[in-house]
Amino acid sequence: MYIENFKLIKYRNYDYIDENFSKNFNILIGLNAQGKTNLLEAIYYLSTGKSYRPVRDNDLIKWNSNFFNINGIFCNCIGKIQLEIIYKNTDIVNKEVRINGIKKNKISELLGNFTSVLFAPEDLYIIKGSPADRRRLLDNDIAQVSPVYFIKMQKYNRILNQRNSLLRKICKNRGSIDELEIWNQQFIELSKDIIQRRLKVLEKLVPLTRLMQRKLTNGEENLEIKYLFSKKEEIKSNNDIDELLNAEYENLRKEEIIRGITLFGPHRDDYSILLNGMNLKSFGSQGQHRTAVLAIKLAELEFFKAETGEYPVLLLDDVLSELDKNRREHLIQTIKNKEIQCFITTTENLTVELDNSSAKRFNINQGKLIEM
Repeated sequence: MYIENFKLIKYRNYDYIDENFSKNFNILIGLNAQGKTNLLEAIYYLSTGKSYRPVRDNDLIKWNSNFFNINGIFCNCIGKIQLEIIYKNTDIVNKEVRINGIKKNKISELLGNFTSVLFAPEDLYIIKGSPADRRRLLDNDIAQVSPVYFIKMQKYNRILNQRNSLLRKICKNRGSIDELEIWNQQFIELSKDIIQRRLKVLEKLVPLTRLMQRKLTNGEENLEIKYLFSKKEEIKSNNDIDELLNAEYENLRKEEIIRGITLFGPHRDDYSILLNGMNLKSFGSQGQHRTAVLAIKLAELEFFKAETGEYPVLLLDDVLSELDKNRREHLIQTIKNKEIQCFITTTENLTVELDNSSAKRFNINQGKLIEM
């Protein structure tokens, strides 16, 4: 899969671009704050329906405008597909998705048509970051290959908000335990579905991650990822889920009512990343963290290939400078061998060995994209 043509209108600091990209390497060169990351963000937006950064859609609109438009033509093994997102902040805020020119009713219909893997500097802190950072990584992967998962997460968040609201009412003697039981049945059933899907993906992703880690370290290091329930207990199989969810509800019900918040469920779960059996968050060096994240990203490429039949587009946002020579060369060689379309942002012309016949270089300056 690759992007053939990409149009961007009134997005961030871009007024208008219309560009045909190489199906191999695309090098985006420019100083900081010129729009390199914004372009990758827009590409990623077309695969997920949202930014990978914690921002509102309104923040993505160019200054003094009231809309943005992202439009891409993608080639895959079946043929070509056109995806378009139009976001308007007028009297009525509206987000419109079009596939091959046909308006769709739901954002979820966008998912699965175009997949991408993003590797940004902030990803290097996944291991030391918050549980939310690690959940977001896997959830975004799952949503791209399973629109149903995206829909279930939306429903889960709505029920979670309703449940939290009811807990606060009960605390003030304005709600009933009977009503909580009704919400709890829906909450636990949906929680079970989400956790099961996460476990299923981990079953596929972990062996790939383990393989990539061993390749990067000449077989010296073993990387594992384990799913941790809210109370930091490892979930190994689907049989554990019902028992753990119901036990947590009974154990935490009084505390939840006092605090007015849900204290268990997929929104509080985590992933433990282990290197040679040790928790990498506590014991790993910075170099080991970088190697582990690179292994995870390379595994994501293979995961998408296995799920969709095609490699995703790879977006590298100023990370090559964060990797040492050996890791950088391994990454570039992997991209070459597998013929993955790749976008690389950098502040200077890359010194890594690239095939100039298949690479395009662009200069980005104040939201202007010019082929070099």
